[in-house]
Amino acid sequence: MESWKEVALYLNRSVRTVRRWEEKESLPVHRQQHNKRGSVYAYRWELDEWRESRRLLMEVEPAENKPAAAVFSRRLWWVMGLALLAAASAGGYWMLRRTPSANAEYTPSPEAYRAFTRAHFGENAGRTQVQAGIKNYQEAIRLDPRFAAAWTGLASAHIALTWFGDIPARETMAQAKLEAQKALSLDSRLGSAWRVLAFVAHYLDWDQLSAEKQYRKALDLNPREAVVNSWFAEFLLDMRRYDEALIYAKKAQDNSPRWLEPMTVAGNIHAFSGDPDLAIPEYQRALEIEPNYGLANHFLGRAYLAKGQTAKAIQQLRRSNDLLGSVPFSLSDLGYALATGGQRAEAQKMLTEMNRKRQDGYYPAFAIAEVEFGLGHTEAALEWLEHAAEERHMGFYLPSTDPIYQSLRTHPRFLALTQQMHMGNLSY
Repeated sequence: MESWKEVALYLNRSVRTVRRWEEKESLPVHRQQHNKRGSVYAYRWELDEWRESRRLLMEVEPAENKPAAAVFSRRLWWVMGLALLAAASAGGYWMLRRTPSANAEYTPSPEAYRAFTRAHFGENAGRTQVQAGIKNYQEAIRLDPRFAAAWTGLASAHIALTWFGDIPARETMAQAKLEAQKALSLDSRLGSAWRVLAFVAHYLDWDQLSAEKQYRKALDLNPREAVVNSWFAEFLLDMRRYDEALIYAKKAQDNSPRWLEPMTVAGNIHAFSGDPDLAIPEYQRALEIEPNYGLANHFLGRAYLAKGQTAKAIQQLRRSNDLLGSVPFSLSDLGYALATGGQRAEAQKMLTEMNRKRQDGYYPAFAIAEVEFGLGHTEAALEWLEHAAEERHMGFYLPSTDPIYQSLRTHPRFLALTQQMHMGNLSY
């Protein structure tokens, strides 16, 4: 078969459905090397083997009498683009891959599986979509408490919720940890649950040795899952093991060529290791596919800032902040750029608003720390970073790795923080 339409006809589904399956369920479709985004082909025997391994999926998603010929669209109205959101939602579909399981004979009820598929909130979801996903995962669990993949999906969604800054990270990640442990009590070989535990070990427990062991356990169980490869790449980035991080970012891209997060992660690895000129083409490659992809827009702005192109960086960071919905990490990076770029009055106004939000309820300390640092208030920034450590929300990447804090890396209070996070053995 030499086109998406032929594959769709063979499986009696729409082109949109088979393209989603190729991305989220590893449907074996190959691309011509000369035109990766255009010409495709597939072998019948591989499709037959895949269909046999996805009996439940084929039963739950009924055949479509009129396979669509329309081209797959990436229209995303609420562009959040968080790597961890992508991971949470994509993980929902990849949890039912055909891997050895301690509960191999178990099949979830069709009603629970339908709720599970409704929980998929897209790779660029906002608050509303993530919260709706949580409700659907909870409904799947209510309908079938033994549905291990739904427990892991719920855990991933709670991690995703962390990045909006509405709920303290200690709460969202502790909840995710309990849900992942419940999933493993039902199916100890569910790689996606080990992936969640690894994330929590890194960000909440600061147990870096356990985090790496759990990531590798997840990789052993499901080496082709793009999400675990991407998350592990970001862990290695945080650990400043850049060469290894690039390997896993590349594996994530190979396993899910149209997923934008691994392209952005590859760019971040180059940028954080001191080469923004290599990072920028990675971000631009993602933006060629989806111009409104929030994360690529955001870190492109960071790369411009690293190159000293301050005005261009501020313009780009304003755009990404709008796309991302003014989440704490996008707002704080913009505030830092404004402060260091001579627009101190606007940065100070942002800082005042952050403090007001914190006094009224909760707002992550890491964001306040970054704007304070941009304004040149080093001791205040360090104090807020210490509060951020107590909250276990240090930013999109740990400050021990983030180049923004490079000039602080020899400060005694900053060194004490890196020791507390068990990151004190990093080489700079």
